[in-house]
Amino acid sequence: MLTWLALVAAAPSQTPTAFIQQVYAEYRHQGFSPLARPEKFFSSTLAAAIRKDGSGGEVGYLDGDPLCDCQDYDRISASVRSVSQPSPQKASARLHVLLSPREARDLSLSLVMTRSGWRISDVVGPDRQSLLAELQRSNARRFSHRRSARHRK
Repeated sequence: MLTWLALVAAAPSQTPTAFIQQVYAEYRHQGFSPLARPEKFFSSTLAAAIRKDGSGGEVGYLDGDPLCDCQDYDRISASVRSVSQPSPQKASARLHVLLSPREARDLSLSLVMTRSGWRISDVVGPDRQSLLAELQRSNARRFSHRRSARHRK
């Protein structure tokens, strides 16, 4: 209980909705990518999985930006459709992400409160697959394959 109180007291008072709006406002800057500094936007677990996915010199699971479920875009905007916050440390949100006048995506974000404020702990895209689960599965497959190849040498 004391750990939770310390976490809540140390955390910024930003709401989940304000955090999401702040994240998507970053897309106004040309060349923005949340993958460049994943710890700024994602939980430590998801940021670590993203970094591992991009390591090792091979193409990993991610082939685009998970916050728009896209590769190339001119302008991105997002509207928060709903937010639920079952506890002070967790929230989930449904978003409608507009990529162009004719292209949009509906995404779901899971959020977790950290010492640095809200962070995205998972993204579920139109395919209804968990980004975190898919990254973990892909990373395990890629890196276990490497270990077994080294043992055979």
